[in-house]
Amino acid sequence: MDSQVYTVNPKKSDFSSFTCVTTELTNNTFLPFGNDNGHIQTAKDHFKFGDKYNETYVGQVHPEGKTIDHWRTCVYEEESNVTYTLDSYFDADQQGPTLPVRVHINGTAPVHSNVTGDPERQWFHHVYMYLNVDIGPRDLEVFYPPVGVICPGRVNDKDVPSIPVNFALNVEVVVPNEKKIYYSKEFYHHEAKIVAYEMLPRKGKIDQPIRAVHDYNTGIAYRISPTGTCHMNPIPVGAEDAVSRDDEHVAMRTPASLFALHDPDVNWVYEGMTITRDAFIHAWQSLRIHWKPAQHRGDKNILVNSTWMYYFLDDDWSIDGGSVHKDKTALPLRLEIMWIAHKRHTGEVKDRGKEIHNFYQPFEGPVEHHYFDVSDCYTHTNESLPLAFNLEGKDTYSKYVANNTRHFKSGVIQSLADSIGVSIIRIAHLKVVDGYKDLATVFFTLLDKPQIEGDAINATDPGPELDTSYSLLQELINGKDGSMLILEFIYHNKVTKVNAASSTLREETEPLIQTKQVGLTTGVASGIAIGTFVLGAAIAAVGACVVFKYKTREVPYSVQE
Repeated sequence: MDSQVYTVNPKKSDFSSFTCVTTELTNNTFLPFGNDNGHIQTAKDHFKFGDKYNETYVGQVHPEGKTIDHWRTCVYEEESNVTYTLDSYFDADQQGPTLPVRVHINGTAPVHSNVTGDPERQWFHHVYMYLNVDIGPRDLEVFYPPVGVICPGRVNDKDVPSIPVNFALNVEVVVPNEKKIYYSKEFYHHEAKIVAYEMLPRKGKIDQPIRAVHDYNTGIAYRISPTGTCHMNPIPVGAEDAVSRDDEHVAMRTPASLFALHDPDVNWVYEGMTITRDAFIHAWQSLRIHWKPAQHRGDKNILVNSTWMYYFLDDDWSIDGGSVHKDKTALPLRLEIMWIAHKRHTGEVKDRGKEIHNFYQPFEGPVEHHYFDVSDCYTHTNESLPLAFNLEGKDTYSKYVANNTRHFKSGVIQSLADSIGVSIIRIAHLKVVDGYKDLATVFFTLLDKPQIEGDAINATDPGPELDTSYSLLQELINGKDGSMLILEFIYHNKVTKVNAASSTLREETEPLIQTKQVGLTTGVASGIAIGTFVLGAAIAAVGACVVFKYKTREVPYSVQE
């Protein structure tokens, strides 16, 4: 219990049509339902009606054709030296528990409550009319300030949800000032220290996005155009997923930091439940002073105040095709940012604006590795090597892969990378095929080390050259000294292991034969695509979008204007 009073006034502030004042409950001199150290009075005590008040039944009156019961109570409040008669009127036709429809108070009170002895007294007469009386429990949101109203000093009484460590999101960013809507996708793999984006270009086909991959193991950013052209550079210090302490080296933001949910300068306060996008959601709000919109970043002469409101879906709701709540973590449904920029020295308002981030199809868990694929950056034949090896056990595929594809592939990629000391970004195009030469077979492409260096904090060694990396794998799988490659993955929420079959590593491209493999076959996929074309056209809609816009340079994604 926070023991606070929020007084909301219809006076405009920078961000809403209301202002709010927060005070301590014990500092209020008058509260309708009591101010005794935060203890709420019962309805009987509030209305001074019940057996202990010795009320007297006066009779019935009939205003406007209604039958009203009239009761009278004489009250003396010793602490305040106030004496009054209390006349309560109840609807005689109301069945069950009820409240008065009208109350009259006539009495006397000291003119100055701090005067001792027998101070001068004054008469008072109060009339209370109770309209639209509703008996029963109330929804909790009526006890919170209106959503969108900032109450400075308010104590948070409900923690904001934790963000999962691995997730994918489609996001729509609406910027009313610019009359534009931006779309892209984000894939966040905190455990592997990799972030990827897909952003639609201003011109070109809608199914050919620009892709950006940030590998925080090495500090390298890969930017791949729709035509496959690749640029490799150090991850920019100003990237939204990066944090830097020296304006030179970068580290990957934690999931909470990416959403600014656990930053030390941000105090998130629960605003209650409301309805957004026709769904029941819980809202958290904060006032921020260290964030700036893109057009003001880097300008030290501009100060920006902003309010951020996150909306999280209620526990009773779920999202088809995605996930929202898992292991007490959640991804938001919406973010609203309102900001106002002032000139530092004069306080003059420079401009103001608003951004709405709508998050669609949030997914928690291992992200499909192909979203982090940078093989387009390795176009020469000596920069990549197609490889394959078998798995031990004839039932390995049916037992561990068929219904556990995402976790199995994620684990195999990480195990391969760890075994030879490279980033997982160098393991590309991994597929698992069943029944090829009577065993489950893993096909993948091993990429060479990047030819540039990044500026990541505690950067790991990018690993050996391609030939050396291949030799290390040969020693593990094809070696004669008893060594083996152990592959770890999650199965039924437990770490499980399988071995690569000895002496099976070879240079081989995935065969074009009819086999069982992870994912849909071409025929099945085509059938589904044709069968769902109409539905897909109706609901695929806004496509992709990003958590925070990739603003290190001019906005690269397509725009609706």
